[in-house]
Amino acid sequence: MKYIARETAFRENEKRTAGAKARVDIDRICTEQLGYTPVDIVFDTARFEDRNIVGQLGEHSEALHEWERKTAHLKKGDLLLIQFPPVNHSLMLSRQLSRLKAEGVYLVAILHDVEILRGAKRKNKSIKNRMRKHFEEQLCLGHFDRIVVHNKAMKEAVADLCGIPAGKMRSLGLFDYLCGETRSREFGRGVAVAGNLRPDKSGYAYQLPGNMRWNLYGIQFSGKAFLPGDETDPKSPGVYYHGSFLADEIADRIDGSFGLVWDGASIDTCEGVFGEYLRYNNPHKTSLYLAAGMPVIVWKEAAIAGYILKENCGIAVESIAIIPKILEEMSDEEYHILAQNAEKVGRRLRRGDYTRKVLSGIESEILSV
Repeated sequence: MKYIARETAFRENEKRTAGAKARVDIDRICTEQLGYTPVDIVFDTARFEDRNIVGQLGEHSEALHEWERKTAHLKKGDLLLIQFPPVNHSLMLSRQLSRLKAEGVYLVAILHDVEILRGAKRKNKSIKNRMRKHFEEQLCLGHFDRIVVHNKAMKEAVADLCGIPAGKMRSLGLFDYLCGETRSREFGRGVAVAGNLRPDKSGYAYQLPGNMRWNLYGIQFSGKAFLPGDETDPKSPGVYYHGSFLADEIADRIDGSFGLVWDGASIDTCEGVFGEYLRYNNPHKTSLYLAAGMPVIVWKEAAIAGYILKENCGIAVESIAIIPKILEEMSDEEYHILAQNAEKVGRRLRRGDYTRKVLSGIESEILSV
């Protein structure tokens, strides 16, 4: 039997971010297309908040018990897929993974984020929090038979930092983005910027050049911008904030000729913890743009840049500052080719092809042994 741990602890605000959408889509692809049976893990992560260390340890223990209760029926030869890091995390989760492995259950992880590369480096988090994430990640990942990583760069980093054999890892390519058919894209409607827009993560969004059109979508934006309705021409230059939408709605609502994949405080390069993380991860916003039929603009040193250039569904730049000039010199024909290729990739994303392909390959490897 094939099982997927389906966690349901997302809060309302998280439904407007990439994290929840990516996990829910993988749940759907596995249960609706690949025949996985869900194992529902339910635990209110808010219970960890504002607790002393003794109280927090108690909650970690209770989270472990939830995992133990819900996976007790698994037996030798079964496969359990876990989206990692788990929402219902626990310092003690590695104990249950070890037990399941000893009982002959195959364990597969799909990595959404690697906290050793990102969260453990964030200076705004306590040393205790950062050490816990690092410790938890290393303890758990060693128990998996296969690990789905984003790309080659992440595979190499996980192998180096966690001691995971490269032969256990498979690259996803892109996160799928399930949604309906989207409209064709028109050149000249500016660049869309989607994601968490809080200043410490997306400081660049507060410095965008005003000589072209920028359409911002996301939570926690606190800058100055025009609002929809302040103009009558959707091609007017300037920064326009359109608010936030549920992840299942935004692909149909987002406007622009391109989607920007960028992170960090600067428009000159991607820097800091979030910017540097682009060297390893495949941001889910990339999938949003492509699923919406929108070519992308990525940082040239991002891990995803090579794939985008190979598929010819976007462009790679070293700085946001040069984007206006590049788009000004781009011909309608050049844009049309990029948009056609973005739609081809987007079609695969909307169907769930990337998840289905990597998991089918893993199943054939370990279940046929």
